[in-house]
Amino acid sequence: MASLLPDFPPGPLDFYRKKASFDWKKMKIFVESEEVVRFLNYASDVFQTLPDFQTDDHSPTLDQQRHKTFKQVVALTQTDFNEKTGKAKTVAAAVRTCIHIAPSAFAKFGINRHYFRDILQNQGTDRHRKFLEDAKNYRINGCFCLTEIGHGSDTKSMRTTATYDKETGEFVMDTPDFEAAKCWASGLGKTATHAIVFAQLVLDDVFYGLHCFVVPIRDARTLLPYPGLVIGDMGEKVGLQGIDNGFVMFNKYRIPRENLLNKYVDVTVDGEYKTSFKSVQEVMQMTFAALSKGRVNIATLAEGYGARAITIAVRYAAVRRQFGPDEDTEIPILEYQSHQYRLFPYLAAIYIVRLFTMYLIDIIDKLEIEQDKRSFSDLITEIHVLSTASKSIAGWLFRDAIQECREACGGHGYLKVSGIGDTRANHDANCTYEGDSHVIIQQTSNWLIKLWPKIEKGTKIETPLQSANFLSDAFDILKHQFHATNVQELCKPENIVDAHQWLVCYLLKETKSKVESLKQTRGSFWVKNDTQVFFAKSLSTAFIQHFFLQRMLTVINEATDVSIKNVLLKLFSLYGLWSLEKFLSTLYEGGYMQGPQGSRLVHEAILSLCGDIKNDAVALVDAVAPPDFALNSVLGASDGQVYQRLQTAMFSVPNGMSRPSWWQEVVNWKSSKI
Repeated sequence: MASLLPDFPPGPLDFYRKKASFDWKKMKIFVESEEVVRFLNYASDVFQTLPDFQTDDHSPTLDQQRHKTFKQVVALTQTDFNEKTGKAKTVAAAVRTCIHIAPSAFAKFGINRHYFRDILQNQGTDRHRKFLEDAKNYRINGCFCLTEIGHGSDTKSMRTTATYDKETGEFVMDTPDFEAAKCWASGLGKTATHAIVFAQLVLDDVFYGLHCFVVPIRDARTLLPYPGLVIGDMGEKVGLQGIDNGFVMFNKYRIPRENLLNKYVDVTVDGEYKTSFKSVQEVMQMTFAALSKGRVNIATLAEGYGARAITIAVRYAAVRRQFGPDEDTEIPILEYQSHQYRLFPYLAAIYIVRLFTMYLIDIIDKLEIEQDKRSFSDLITEIHVLSTASKSIAGWLFRDAIQECREACGGHGYLKVSGIGDTRANHDANCTYEGDSHVIIQQTSNWLIKLWPKIEKGTKIETPLQSANFLSDAFDILKHQFHATNVQELCKPENIVDAHQWLVCYLLKETKSKVESLKQTRGSFWVKNDTQVFFAKSLSTAFIQHFFLQRMLTVINEATDVSIKNVLLKLFSLYGLWSLEKFLSTLYEGGYMQGPQGSRLVHEAILSLCGDIKNDAVALVDAVAPPDFALNSVLGASDGQVYQRLQTAMFSVPNGMSRPSWWQEVVNWKSSKI
C-alpha cells in the first residue's frame, strides 16, 4: 500500500487527516481498483517527463496554444496509454487524468480516437478499412461533423446534402448557405484531414434523412483544403483554446459512393436504397447510438472537473482560518456550517457520479463488442435515455459546484494560479456540446411517458439495466407517505430511495396527465413544448437522480470494510436528501409530505450529515484528488502550504515588481494635472 499510494507530505492538512474515520488509500482502491491506481501512478510519471505537458507561467497566444496542443496530441500518440486503457474504469481514469493536465489535447486526441475511429469501425465495413488503419496509425487526422450553424440539437432539420449521381457513382455534397455550414468540429479548423460528416441523403430527389459519410477534406501532405471546400477556424472561445474548432462548407463536392458508411444502409451503383431495417428512424437509432458513449464521457469529464474544484476548495477551507469563538482564536473555515453546506453535497456528488459513469461506460464497452446490435435495441435505448439525462445533470451539477468552489475560496480563488478559473471555463462546454442539455434531457422524459400506458395496464416493467423496473409498482408507490420521525430514520437508504421513487412516479403521472389535457387543444409539438417546465424536465431529473442512488447503493453493499461503508452511506444520504430538498414543494403538492415536520427533518438531516462528514472531508478529497502535478493549484496542493505557494506565485509574476513599460505616460498625465 505504501509503494502504491505514498503518504502525503506533512503539513497543515494533517489536522483533519488525523481525524478521518477511514483510510483514504483503501477508499481510493475500493472506488477505483488497484489496477486503476497503478495506471494513474504510471500516467502521472509519464506526463511529468514529457516537456510539452509542463505548465506555463505566461498566457500564450491563440496560435501558441494550438501549436502546444498539437504537440501534446503527438506525445499522447507515442505513449502506450492505448494498451493500458482497456477496461472501463481505466478509460474513465485516463479521461480524468488528461483533462487535468491537457484538456484541449485530450479532446482532440479523443475525437480522433473515440468518434472518428469508433464510428468508422462501428458504422463502416471492409471497404472503409483503409481509412480506419490510417487513422489508427495517425496517417490521417479525423474530426466529427454533425452540428450546423443554424441547427444543433434539431438534427432532422440539418441541410447539408449528399445527392447521389448515378452517372458517376458519386455523392455530391453541398451546403446551400452559411447557416448549413458544418461547425464546432474539433480539429476541423486547422489540422483534420478527414471528417465523419452527417448529411441528408438524397436519391432521385427523395430525402432519406441524415446518413454518415467519411469525407477527405485536406491533403495530408500539405494540410491545404481540397477544391470545393471552404474551411475555417472559429476563433477564440471561453475555454479549451487549444482546440481548433472549425467550420466547413461544401460546394458541389464529390466523394465516391463507397464513402457512405454502410454497415446498416447502402446505396447501390444504380442508386437503390438498401437496408434491413424497417424504417429510416431505426437506421437513425443505430447511427446515433455511438453518441451515447460520448455523452457518458461528458458526464465523466464534468465529474473530473468537479473533483478538481472540490479538491482545491476543501483543502483550502481546511487551511484558511477566519474568525473564532474569541479574539485569540481563529478556526478553519471548514468548521463553519454554511461552508460545509456549500461544499459537501458536491463532494458527495463526485462519488455518486464517478461510480455511475464507470458502470455505464463498462456496459457500453461490452455492448460495442457485439457484432449485431439490433438484438440489443432495448439496451441501446435505455443507455441512450440514461446517457442523455446523466450528461445534462452532471453538466449542471458540476457547473454549479465549480462556481461555488470559486466563491468559497474567496478572492484567492479568483487568481489564475488557484486553478479554478480555467476549470470553470473548460467545463462550461459540457453543458452544450453533444446536445444542449435542456433539449436532450427531453429524450429521457419521452421514454418514461411511453411507459405509462403499460403501467396503467399492469404490465410488468423490465428494462435491461433495471433503471425503471420499480415503475411496475407505481400505483402502490404513489400510496406511500413520509413517515420518518427523526433524522436517523430519515437517513436510512430505504427511506431516501422510497421518496425518490414516489417522486418519479408522481411526476410521471402528472406529466402524462398534462400531456393528455393539452392534446385536446394543442398539436403534438406544442404539447411537448408546454409540458417541460415543472413537468418533463423535473421528471427526467428525478429519474436519473434515483438511478444514481440505485447504483451507489449497489456499490456500497459490496464494501467489506465497515469504515468505508459507513462514510459512503453518509455520502449517499447527504446527496439523496440534498436532491430531495429541491423537490420539497412537489413532495407536499402530491401529498407525500404533510405539515412542517418533513421539510424540517430534511433540512436538519442535511446539516447533521455535513457535520458528520466534516472530519472526513479532507480524506474523502484525498481519495479522488488529482496528483499535485495535474492539479497545479497554489490553494489545493496536497501539502496544504497555501501561503508559501501564494508567496512564490506572486513573487514570480513576470514584471510584477517593476514599473510598466508605459510608466512615462502615467507620469506625464499626472504632471498635466498638477
